[in-house]
Amino acid sequence: MNIAKRNERQIFTFQLTPMENAKGGAVKFEFTGPKGKADRTLHEIDYPHIMPQVYYTPAEVKLVPLDVTTTAKTVGYIKGAGDDVPQAIEQLGVTVDIIEPSTATLESIAKYDAIVVGIRAYNNNQGMKHFNPTLMKYAENGGTVVVQYTTRTSDMVLPDSLIGPYPFKLTRDRVTVEEAPPTFLAKDHPLLNSPNKITTADFDGWVQERGLYFCGSLDPHYTPLIAWNDPGEQPLNGGLITCDYGKGRYVYTGISFFRQLPAGVPGAYRLFANLISKREP
Repeated sequence: MNIAKRNERQIFTFQLTPMENAKGGAVKFEFTGPKGKADRTLHEIDYPHIMPQVYYTPAEVKLVPLDVTTTAKTVGYIKGAGDDVPQAIEQLGVTVDIIEPSTATLESIAKYDAIVVGIRAYNNNQGMKHFNPTLMKYAENGGTVVVQYTTRTSDMVLPDSLIGPYPFKLTRDRVTVEEAPPTFLAKDHPLLNSPNKITTADFDGWVQERGLYFCGSLDPHYTPLIAWNDPGEQPLNGGLITCDYGKGRYVYTGISFFRQLPAGVPGAYRLFANLISKREP
């Protein structure tokens, strides 16, 4: 390649086709030009309150071969506090549209196979206060709603008892040991079996934690699916709960998908693919 001027940019597209029995790893890039070779990515941190900083990391992309299926084709996403989950959902071959709660209507969201609510959306998006009943009606009509964790603080736009179709309470419970073994509480539930069979192997290689801000005081309509605990502590079953609601399904999860999916954790993709898949009649 030859970039003649400083700050000039060129775009290159690479298509990689995995061979049979491909294994995960990194694809590394090395660029050769008139001034030599480069195999680093430049990062700049430039804010008014600090001195500008520049650092470099290897020019590489993590590749993860996934055995994963989802029946969802289109997903609506309500942005939370700066997570990268929408981009991860697109990696599953799903079309993702960003939903603005302040303007969305029941008619405009009816086309989606699932609607996913980003982390802390009930803390930082005022539109959720008036949109939440519409979201529940969407589920009642046959849609799938997946709500990622929120925190029980003074900035909540709704009481935690009104977030779901039936009441639950938010807690500060979390499991910080990423190797904490899962206990499947409802082994035959569709979310643990379809379209991907979830096993303990899907919880290998997780990063930083299992989850946070689990829920408790569950209404009997909810089914908790997984229990975890940090060493020496009691098991917590509020990290992934679900209920059927009308013709649809509601899911609340404190699992840290916002960390696992950008990190390319295969099992997290398989489980999330199940959560957004269409509910079987």
